[in-house]
Amino acid sequence: MPHLDRTPLGGGVLARRWYIDVNSNTYAAPTWVAVNGVEDFKAPLDPSVQDDSDYDSDGYKSSTITAIGWSVDLKLARKVTAASPIVYDPGQEILRAASILMGASNRVDLRWYEVTDSGPITEAYRGYAAVSWSEDGGGMDALAAVSVTLTGQGARATYVHPDFALAAPVVYSVTPSTVAAAGGTLIHIVGTGFFKAGINDVVGTTGVKLVAHNCTSWTVESNQSIWAITPAETAGASNVNVTNSTGASNNFVITSA
Repeated sequence: MPHLDRTPLGGGVLARRWYIDVNSNTYAAPTWVAVNGVEDFKAPLDPSVQDDSDYDSDGYKSSTITAIGWSVDLKLARKVTAASPIVYDPGQEILRAASILMGASNRVDLRWYEVTDSGPITEAYRGYAAVSWSEDGGGMDALAAVSVTLTGQGARATYVHPDFALAAPVVYSVTPSTVAAAGGTLIHIVGTGFFKAGINDVVGTTGVKLVAHNCTSWTVESNQSIWAITPAETAGASNVNVTNSTGASNNFVITSA
């Protein structure tokens, strides 16, 4: 008997899809430096599970998660840059330098995210972590490698994927589909490409237009959502478009009446 709601899956994704970057600037104005040379990547969660059984469960036990720890465990090939045989990978060096310090100086700001050509870019996270660094050693013919443990401090936050808005925006829908020709209608624009590296990427005062006129105001709510107030426009078909730092979106047609 066939099961309901079962659709055969397509191809798998590779374990090597993860990228990790370390911030060399402030949290509010990050400068992301890639950590290269990753040979193995793990990002386990460590939940604290407490028994919360009571008499009302007819003898069945119950548990609840009361806290969650996280870490990122890396194995790194210790390599120099292509530009210089005496300079190690800059991202690795930020981690190594932090690992020999204590307290707040041992903490780094990280982001990690999946990247697969023509594949999903769904998972992306950011958080502070303490750095432990250990040389793996090896025989006389072994290549240098290190093991790095990045132990979370506080929340592992979900993060807008850095690849968002590397292309021009796309507008999927605009509601309502009919707006006042006199202007002043609140519209909701749904699409993608409104963020870049986790922040608003809609360009300046000309970023959201109805035909050739700028919307009087707008709020970029997320990478997929904008709320805007329409300007006055000639009655008839009107194109809505959005511009980011890469370029302009498609024209989505609504009606001014």
